[in-house]
Amino acid sequence: MTPIAEILRRIRPLARHHQIAHLRGIISSEQGGNVHKTSVRIRELQAALKPILNRQLRKENAA
Repeated sequence: MTPIAEILRRIRPLARHHQIAHLRGIISSEQGGNVHKTSVRIRELQAALKPILNRQLRKENAA
């Protein structure tokens, strides 16, 4: 299993919407189709996704 810090480092050069899509995909695969399933890793991935989503929303609202 790839460490979360490594995942974030690898997706950093991607466009913001691609970062969001990749993190959502990883979260979805970690949950295995069960949206109620949670773990420390899933919560850490969700926490990493939150600031990226906030930046995207601020950018869209400013436009």
